[in-house]
Amino acid sequence: MSEATATAGHSIELRYRFDATVEQLFDAWTDPDILGAWWGPEGVRSKVVEFDLRPGGTVVFEMTFEDGTVSHMSASYREIDRPRRLVLIITENCNTGLPPGVEPQVAPTPVTLDFVDHGDTAEIILRQDGLQPGYAKLVSWGWGGGMTKLKKALQRRAS
Repeated sequence: MSEATATAGHSIELRYRFDATVEQLFDAWTDPDILGAWWGPEGVRSKVVEFDLRPGGTVVFEMTFEDGTVSHMSASYREIDRPRRLVLIITENCNTGLPPGVEPQVAPTPVTLDFVDHGDTAEIILRQDGLQPGYAKLVSWGWGGGMTKLKKALQRRAS
C-alpha cells in the first residue's frame, strides 16, 4: 500500500494508493468527521476539536493513546486546491511517548499532499519537511498507521 523514502534535510515522502476517487481522498482530509475517524497511528483515538478549512485556518486534534494519555496536535492550512493538493503546516507536533533517544519535534513541519487520479484507484503523495532525524522515522510509522485506518474508514463509508 505504501512506499517511503527519506530525503535530504530530514524530509519524508510517502505514497499510498486507495480504491477510491481523488475526491473521496480529499474529503477524508477536509471533512472533520472523516478526518477524526482515521487520524493518528493504530491504537490512537482522535477527534477534531477545532476546524477552519481555509488558508490560514487551523485544525486541532485531541489524540488519546491506549494508556489514556491525551495529547494535542495542531496545524494551519496554507493551500487548498480541491481535489488536487492540500498543504498544511503542523505547528504543534505530537511528542507524547517518544521512544528513548528521539528528541521532540519543536519546529513546525510543512506537509504537502498531492492527490493523483489513476482511473480505478487514487494515490496520496505525502511529503513532510523539516523533521529531526529520529522523529522522521516515527512520523513515517505514524502516517502508515493513519493510512491503514483511512483505508478502513473509506471501506466502511462505501458499504
